[in-house]
Amino acid sequence: MICLISFNSFSQVGIGTTTPDPSSILDIQSTTQGFLPPRMTTTELNAIISPAEGLLVFNTDYKCFQFFNGTNWSGCLSETPINKLDCSSSHANGSYLLNSPLNTNHTITIDVLVNKIDSYTIQTNTVNGYSFNASGTFSAIGINTITLNGTGTPLAIQTDTFTIDFVGTSFTCNIDINVSDTPLANCLEYLNSGSTTDGIYTVDPDGTGGNLPFDCYCDMTNDGGGWTLVFNHNTLGYIASTYFWANDAEANEFNVASPGLTTNKYSILSKLDDIKSNTAYEFRLYYPTLGLTNHWSQTFDPRSGGSPTSPVAGYTPININMTNNGWGGLESNSNNTFLDGTVNHVNWFYSIGSRSHYSNGIPANSGAVTQVQLFVR
Repeated sequence: MICLISFNSFSQVGIGTTTPDPSSILDIQSTTQGFLPPRMTTTELNAIISPAEGLLVFNTDYKCFQFFNGTNWSGCLSETPINKLDCSSSHANGSYLLNSPLNTNHTITIDVLVNKIDSYTIQTNTVNGYSFNASGTFSAIGINTITLNGTGTPLAIQTDTFTIDFVGTSFTCNIDINVSDTPLANCLEYLNSGSTTDGIYTVDPDGTGGNLPFDCYCDMTNDGGGWTLVFNHNTLGYIASTYFWANDAEANEFNVASPGLTTNKYSILSKLDDIKSNTAYEFRLYYPTLGLTNHWSQTFDPRSGGSPTSPVAGYTPININMTNNGWGGLESNSNNTFLDGTVNHVNWFYSIGSRSHYSNGIPANSGAVTQVQLFVR
């Protein structure tokens, strides 16, 4: 039953046993009963057609009074201030691939319990070069799903805690973004999953964690990207023996825990079979001071010994800048270097793992250079 009661401003109505208050058009007085306004759910409240400004109802979903302010329904009326936003509700992962680094195309979504309808701007702290932001207007009181847009790219996968600040309020919440449950096998897999930033990545070649995952440097931009740095040798300004390799064992594995282009002596050649993506070894030999690159593949394991043929078995050129001095892939050399590219010959041009200097440097395609890098994918 709907009952409509209308009063005008020229009369007073008192319900009770005492004289009505002169300032009130309706004065209900009782010592045993209360006043009961309309009670309805949020759905029912939002279904009211053209609510009048000041219309008051009790929301049974949120157990509070709300009034219509002429544009929107107010937040919950309370004796004590209520946080504008409650971030303790659940959150969900957005459009990024688990186990891969975040990039600028990725988003996350969080569910936020809104206690007040208002516009918002969201910013997060920056963690490992990555942050989130969003803005908009909450359309109704209740749980709202907010899409946060990513900005930047971290250098590696990790689990990061982002502090989300709702600008204009003092309320914050923390969201853990987990992108490192299981590291990928190599740099090429990271590239294929959307990672495009050069830097340090954690790899787990067998995918089980049985062999301890390790960090390596990934080149994601040159020659198609997806390259794992397996060797770096820089002798700039030095000719002392300590800046060359003591023996083949050292040239095969050294400074594993210090990947990167700034580590003067670095080698994970021992991990070639773990890191490569195909049956053949796909290599990229690069001389930074010359700006020259050889990109090829070979089925011959260069660590196994000297090649009986030139070029080495399974040699397939892909993008070759240097062919002089008997270039034919990589083989083992038992004299002055661990590996070289002057195949089936005593010369050791294209040296990888020089045990002594050549013209105060490292033998490259013809002369000496101060730095050489080798990548695999």
